[in-house]
Amino acid sequence: MATEVIRATYTITSSDIRKAAGLVAREMSLGVKKTDYENRSTQGFEARVEDVSVSRNKAVLTIDVPCQNITSVYGLLLSIAGEISCLNILKSIELTDFVPPAAMAERLPGPQFGIDGIRKKRGGPSRPLFITVIKPSQGLSPDEYSKIAYDSLIGGMDVVKSDELLQEPFDRYVARLKRTLEVARRAEEETGEPKWVMMHTVDTPSRMGERYVEGARLGSQIAMLSPAASGFPMLEELARLKKAPIMAHMAMSGWLWHKDGMTVGSWAKFMRLAGADIVLYPALQGTLKATRKDLDSVHAACGIPMGKVRKSLIAVGGGMHAGTMEVHQRLFGPDFVYLCGGGVCAHPGGAKAGGKSIRQAWEALEKGIPLETYRKTHKELSQALDAFKTYV
Repeated sequence: MATEVIRATYTITSSDIRKAAGLVAREMSLGVKKTDYENRSTQGFEARVEDVSVSRNKAVLTIDVPCQNITSVYGLLLSIAGEISCLNILKSIELTDFVPPAAMAERLPGPQFGIDGIRKKRGGPSRPLFITVIKPSQGLSPDEYSKIAYDSLIGGMDVVKSDELLQEPFDRYVARLKRTLEVARRAEEETGEPKWVMMHTVDTPSRMGERYVEGARLGSQIAMLSPAASGFPMLEELARLKKAPIMAHMAMSGWLWHKDGMTVGSWAKFMRLAGADIVLYPALQGTLKATRKDLDSVHAACGIPMGKVRKSLIAVGGGMHAGTMEVHQRLFGPDFVYLCGGGVCAHPGGAKAGGKSIRQAWEALEKGIPLETYRKTHKELSQALDAFKTYV
């Protein structure tokens, strides 16, 4: 049987590039020091340097990593993003990209619903999924929280979610979910559109699964997790339960996106393979850092063929409002998720008007009408464009 290999690419800096390349390959497979105990069987697990492209003291390494025994995201991480970053010979190392063989990718959960599954659950509308991040982030009672949720859903938003910072005891979590699900059902009846409540399972590892299962049992149609904080395998664990689509939040992931970490494209591939139906990344215009190149990289990672692994849906957020939608619509068309916190909840007319402003902005873009023209006959949009001209 031919050995399965992941083709991994790294960008490194070192005073001895060639030696460093060999040590990286050895460290990520059999160990840097060769022993007399290696044989034909162990050699089948040795990573091999396929190419070294050098520019001064910087180089791009292409390494083939045997992966026939990898059956988990945990194992994948250890194999291509493990302790190689600690090698003394390296000044820096970045996981630039990796291409898994189809057979290995299909052993991991991948999105359990993906773009097509989410579209089906929504009833097939050809527009983004609009999510309200309830603000303020913490301190609201279940009734206060659900009132903001109801207003934004009635206004035209599709989903309401807590901020990732919100932490609460299990009974409080259940009480808030129940109350918010009640108003979501009412909004659904009144608008004729699906209205979802996103659960966030922040807790100890063993309790996160309980929160996910209980939230789905109560009626939550979608979930959120911050895998850089919980550990990537926690996303895999929840995804394998197949209860609801999961959005991988980028919180804490920025600590990984640097020259001793990984590119955002590699991170997005990990998220997708681990089971993220939606991958959230900072938006081009807003309060968080993002570049067009990186956003394109994440978008590509969400859809690049990897065997039978389903495609993920890209999400953008961080200071979003009606006026920041157009640049993302030009990038993604109708297939993206748009998160708005203050852009809905801080609207001068309240969360209902905020929700209306988001839908009005989309209507204008869909019709090819400039926002400055459309605002003349749409009060909520006009108010948003004025209120959020300077967001912070």
